[in-house]
Amino acid sequence: MLFYRILAGTALLAYSPVALVRSITGRRRLGDLRGRLGRVDWPSLAGGIWVHAVSVGEVGVAAALLSALARKAPDRRLGVSVTTEAGRDLAPRVLPPEVAVFAFPLDLARPVERALDEVQPGLVLLTETELWPLFIDRAARRGVPIALVNGRISERSYPRYRMLKRWFSSTLESVSLFVMQSEEDARRIESLGVPPSRIRMKGNLKYDVPPAPPFRDGERLMAAAAGRPIVVAASTAEGEEEAVVDAWKRLTPRPLLAIAPRRPERFEEVAKKIEAAGFSLLRATRGDPARGDVYLLDTIGELASLYLHAKIAFVGGSLVARGGHNPIEAWSAGVPVLVGPHVENFREIVEKGRSLGIVHRVADAQDLSRALGKRLADPAATAASGAVARKFVAGNRGSADATADEVLTLLSRAPARRGAAG
Repeated sequence: MLFYRILAGTALLAYSPVALVRSITGRRRLGDLRGRLGRVDWPSLAGGIWVHAVSVGEVGVAAALLSALARKAPDRRLGVSVTTEAGRDLAPRVLPPEVAVFAFPLDLARPVERALDEVQPGLVLLTETELWPLFIDRAARRGVPIALVNGRISERSYPRYRMLKRWFSSTLESVSLFVMQSEEDARRIESLGVPPSRIRMKGNLKYDVPPAPPFRDGERLMAAAAGRPIVVAASTAEGEEEAVVDAWKRLTPRPLLAIAPRRPERFEEVAKKIEAAGFSLLRATRGDPARGDVYLLDTIGELASLYLHAKIAFVGGSLVARGGHNPIEAWSAGVPVLVGPHVENFREIVEKGRSLGIVHRVADAQDLSRALGKRLADPAATAASGAVARKFVAGNRGSADATADEVLTLLSRAPARRGAAG
């Protein structure tokens, strides 16, 4: 652990100038750095439940789980920590006001110790792959049980975990329970040395994310569409917007294209690229007249609502080598999905979707254009696929309750203090 502490401190010092430059140039927001360094007060949960959600996607997962936890453990205070600025922006808007929202400490001794001192959790739940060695070690020393929920180990990250297996073993030993998304995730965590008695497989919490509210800018979006179908390009990464626009401009007639970049730092960059390509742009954050070739969703936390207006969606991070993003949110809205060849992070979900005909893989921009044209030319078949997608999501709900039941067995039976987190 001493070696890790030295390594973590050195890495922070080395990365700080890079992070500062990226923030100044608009390429990456720093987030709540003061909070992560422990220079603000944390709320006290007084023996309650601390859920860590990294960013926007994990906040949605946390919302589903917190709802179940609040019903099953009403006397426990609840709190959510986040890492990114986007997650911090979204969390207070989608979580109940009684849920405390705060920054997750950097994995350094002073911030971690102060966070644990002040938050006083009775149980810590880390989402997906958020296994921070020092934080886990210090929480375990205090007798605080830790569980990994909605756990996954992607195909891309698995070789790295295997390479670090011996070094990482003490961290895994300090985690009381691993609630994994799939059988493959469970198999991978077991191969890293976790005994089967501490592994559960309860499905993906993203199936339990609450239904999306009506899209705030829906009236203007529909006016811009003027009867045309709407195609959503979601969670796009650098290099994908050009491919999506290239595919879209080949279509005759053209639908309204709505683009939702993955990272908010890229909103301005994407807007400039679209306008430089000669297309008129309608932005969600600006009260322009409802006209435009392309609609840019330059807000956080509204993608699920935008899907409600889509006929078909392309889910990004998949035409470039990013491993893809989860299609469940689109399916929940009854929208069939297209993805590129790079879906390593969600291979099992994508393969299940392919078997049901609710997701289709494309190779490049030309292939994407053909796939879009085919589905837009047959709206009845596309709508039928969307109905299958919605039914599939509904049939896989229940992970939140099942996960809550598992993790609550770890919670101390000592009486909890009532009242809102302060």
